Parts: sequence; C-alpha cells; structure tokens
Amino acid sequence: MAKTKITVKIVASMLRTFDTQLDKLHIKRDAFFNSMLLGEIPNLERDLKGKRLSAQAKRHIASALKRLGTKQVNVSIDHATAKALKAVVAKRNIVRDAFINRLIMFLRSSDVVLKYLELPQFVNSSSFEGHVEPMPTSPLKAIESVHSDPLYYLRVAAEERFGSGLYLIDLPMTYTGLACYLDDSEIPGTNEWERAQKESDQLVRELEALESEAFQKSKAKGK
Repeated sequence: MAKTKITVKIVASMLRTFDTQLDKLHIKRDAFFNSMLLGEIPNLERDLKGKRLSAQAKRHIASALKRLGTKQVNVSIDHATAKALKAVVAKRNIVRDAFINRLIMFLRSSDVVLKYLELPQFVNSSSFEGHVEPMPTSPLKAIESVHSDPLYYLRVAAEERFGSGLYLIDLPMTYTGLACYLDDSEIPGTNEWERAQKESDQLVRELEALESEAFQKSKAKGK
C-alpha cells in the first residue's frame, strides 16, 4: 500500500521509553504505529461524537504539549491512515499530536498512569466480569488477537468507571497537552471559564453560609 510520511511531535521522555519497549519486542515502530492509528481513529471519533474543540481550547492544548518537551519524529504510514487521521482532526478541530501522544500513553499504560486513573493493571475475571475473552493457546494467534485491539480492556474499564472512552478521560493538569477535548469552561480567560469560576465561587459562599448557620444553631442548642 502507498505510504506517506508525517512529522509528529512526541513527548521526548515518553518516546524514549516507547522506542525501548518496541525494540525489546522486535516491533517496527512505523508499521505498528500505522496499525494502531487506523484502529483507534474510529474510537476517537466515537468518543468525540457531537464535540468540536474551540480555537481557544486548541491553542491551550497545543501550548501545553509544547511545554512538556517534545521531539520531532518522521513516521511512515499508509495514505489511507493519513487521510483518516486528517479527516478526524479537521472534523473535531483537535490537536493531532495530542491524540498521538495520548495513544502512545495508553499503549504503554505504565503502572503510574493506571494507578492514577484507577484502572486495572491485570486482566482477570474479577475486574472484567463478562468481558474476558478466550485467549488462543497458539502464540502467534494470541499475539494477533491482542494486536487487533490492544486497548480493548482499558476501553471497557474506562467506560465502566468514567462512563466515557479513553479519549475523554480527565488527566492531571500536567498532561493537558495530551487532551483530545476540553470544554471552554476549562480554558482560563474564556467567557465560559469566567462564568464557571463565578458559579464555583457562589457555590462556595452558599456552602459556607449553610455551615455557619448550622454551627450557630448547634451552638445555640448547646447553651
């Protein structure tokens, strides 16, 4: 199939670990990357259905990704994959490289990430009741089975825990640069953010007033 090269910016520290893992598994990065992108683009599209990133949010995410310290990498992928990627990026106005970095993060799924998100680290019947699929005893068939949808169990766990797919899960603020979607109420300086801040401040004042009232009543009863 015809190939094309794309230049992506990947968080340098994550890229080093990712490449090391692939080397140990004797996996060619570009071919693997092409397959993972093609398989996950439909899941990204499903997660972002009805959503489109605003210009302000896109700039915010792009700046956050840059601050993480990235390295430019040339990746050779199929024309069909590049076309599908370009289409979803345009339709949802997302930061393309944020999606790519997020995909790599979940493909690696370090213990730190899984613990933070409270996602299971092992596939067993207690964690995935009704979802555990039979694994072929043939080694190559087992590899093919996992390779066809490597994020299957993480996706199931995310949907059960958060009610959303992997591309909408909230990450720590440090990793805002890996966000595929943020509402404008989460972007400092926007009208939506200022409105959300006012509503939050109002809620805090109301709660403080209720606590103060309850304390005064309790104090009066104690006399």
